[in-house]
Amino acid sequence: MNRLAVYGKGGIGKSTISANLSAALSEAGRHVLQVGCDPKHDSTKLLLKGKRLTCVLDYLRDTLPGDYRLGDVLEEGFAGVGCVEAGGPKPGVGCAGRGIISTFEMLEQFRLSDAYDTILYDVLGDVVCGGFAVPIRREYADTILIVTSGEFMALYAANNILRGVRTYDGAEGKRIAGLVCNCRNVTDEIERVERFAAAVGLPIFATVPRSNSFAEAEGANMTVMEHGQDGELIELFRDMAKRLAEGAPLHPANPLSDEELESVVLDSAAPHAGTDGASCGSVELQSEGTCDPDPTSQETTAEAEFGDSIDLTDPNRYLSKTVARGDPLHGCAFNGAIATALHLTDAVVLAHAPTSCANLSLQAFTSSGRRRLFERGALLPASLAPNFACTHMDEHDMVFGGTGTLIDAVRAQQQKGPRAIIVVSSCPAGIIGDDVDRVLDLSTPECPVLALKTDGNMTGDYLQGQLSASLAIARAFIKHDLPKQEKTVNIFAEKMVVTNTQANFDTVAGFLERMGVRVVSRFLYQATTEQLANFTSAQLCLPAYTDYTASLLGQLFSEEFGMELFDRGFPIGYDETVEWLRAVGAAFGESETAERIISEQEQTYRAQIDALRPSLAGKKLMVVSYNCELDWILRTALDLDMEIVRVGLLDYSQDVGFRTRIEADLPVVENYAREARGDEIAALAPDVLLTNYASPLGDSVPVADTIPMCPDVGFGSAITLARRWAQLLKTNAKGSWKDDGILFEQSFL
Repeated sequence: MNRLAVYGKGGIGKSTISANLSAALSEAGRHVLQVGCDPKHDSTKLLLKGKRLTCVLDYLRDTLPGDYRLGDVLEEGFAGVGCVEAGGPKPGVGCAGRGIISTFEMLEQFRLSDAYDTILYDVLGDVVCGGFAVPIRREYADTILIVTSGEFMALYAANNILRGVRTYDGAEGKRIAGLVCNCRNVTDEIERVERFAAAVGLPIFATVPRSNSFAEAEGANMTVMEHGQDGELIELFRDMAKRLAEGAPLHPANPLSDEELESVVLDSAAPHAGTDGASCGSVELQSEGTCDPDPTSQETTAEAEFGDSIDLTDPNRYLSKTVARGDPLHGCAFNGAIATALHLTDAVVLAHAPTSCANLSLQAFTSSGRRRLFERGALLPASLAPNFACTHMDEHDMVFGGTGTLIDAVRAQQQKGPRAIIVVSSCPAGIIGDDVDRVLDLSTPECPVLALKTDGNMTGDYLQGQLSASLAIARAFIKHDLPKQEKTVNIFAEKMVVTNTQANFDTVAGFLERMGVRVVSRFLYQATTEQLANFTSAQLCLPAYTDYTASLLGQLFSEEFGMELFDRGFPIGYDETVEWLRAVGAAFGESETAERIISEQEQTYRAQIDALRPSLAGKKLMVVSYNCELDWILRTALDLDMEIVRVGLLDYSQDVGFRTRIEADLPVVENYAREARGDEIAALAPDVLLTNYASPLGDSVPVADTIPMCPDVGFGSAITLARRWAQLLKTNAKGSWKDDGILFEQSFL
């Protein structure tokens, strides 16, 4: 089997050369298949007397897989040459490169290569993307010919093709037979091609003169080989076919840089062959990015303290910590945007995505509801059955574009009468360049349509998706400058996918209700568009948390909607709850009510501490956590007379910087190294180890417990944990388990 890939710039004449070469190979006794890999699908036209084939991509689009027949896309042309055309989508939509991949997959299904001893791939070479590069992968092409002329752009394309081959073959691979100079009669043409060939270390495999014979043959819808009027050209193609059939010497790909190419072609100063030509500005396949700007040159800063100004140099200032710092992504913006948008309960969220992507998002969003159902039997219908739909992008959409599918899906959802439709795009939609903004034309006052072009994780991480969705939804539905209603608040920055979000809200809402304060809107947890519309009628915005995310949302509400912000998050632990109630009471003239609540709760808290102190006093506590605010645990531990031996903070994508109101000297280490943890446990010998995750280090301490990422709010946030530590230390559960194992071995083994 001899597999030949013919590459060249569009319009350089590679299809004409390919068709004549196939005819010459077939005349010499080879059984030849020619596969046209150019979206113009005219590669085999001269072999078929001008007939245009049914393209594989058109066939795949219009035919069910069970009805595929090879004869529908394969025809025999001049001299018995088998002819197939890949085709491509309409200009401006879809992905022609992906279409070539689909074509090859179909041909492999029919084992077409088994029926031929020579396959010639005629491939567009202006852009050597992953799809158009399929024919030069090792499993497809043994030999590569590059058609060029003396024109600079033709040589530029040839050089790019060499870069693509170099990506697959490295410096040692040898698959290039040489250059074919298809003359265009430009000034110094032969000399230019010769200089380029010498610079890249390739022979000129053939020089095809400019001749009217090609036009005469094409006018008769024939190859020169079939037309039979130009003996010189016929012999040229026969000679090329003979050398290829007998095994022409092959050479490695040694591309030039753009600067070297210009020097060679324009200035006649040829560099040595073998230069590795990766450079900025070229279109090429790259395994590594060598042209990225120095990330240290970006003066991007982000302060995490709630209420501080977030100064980001990007025009979009609402960036996640990960995106702002250029760190590795944590999750997917597509999932983050969907998790946020689904809390707008009277809107439909439409994922422009494959089914698998939508299912992953749905599983993540419903996880908290399913967990509560499993643990407590508490069914959360809103979480378990959200208003969620999907366009179900498939291979057809990837090749031909999915914008039409998306528009049809939006129209279908509009028929159901939602208050809004929020479209969120996935990676495939972004990769093929679907025009998601087209759905904005379908927006009406009764049903506005939003387009969140997250493009999977191409725009950032999970948090960036949340921020992008929050920004778009706020700007779409919050009305500006409404008259203020007395004793009203908004709640914002609640966590989306945790089990205690509603319980925490209920606790805070209970405190507020006792002070006569009403919640207008929650942004954006189980909210309606009507509630959001009344957002600016509230006197004050209360954040559930004061982390990085809340800082950005607070900046949005303050700067764009003129809202007054409360400077404290939901209170966690005794001290915070006391301070929070007093501050809220002062803000609404309800200080006496706040003090009554504090007095009632203080007696309960002190009684619980007194009951637990005998079991925990003097015990050593070590904390390893992502949480940047831990006063709720540390204050309770100090009230219990425990000794805090280490607070180790891990790097966290959604927050930064340890914060405390405790005046005691705490042994805090930020960016706590993994390597140090085991040694410190051995040295400090804690009785209780707290982490956010199940750690194998817990096996070496008497009690290992987990810290919830989002603790319960209120006075006794840490009491439940402390009660568990006391019980475990009292029963010595781990030691008892080990003793049972020893007794079992002694008695039964």
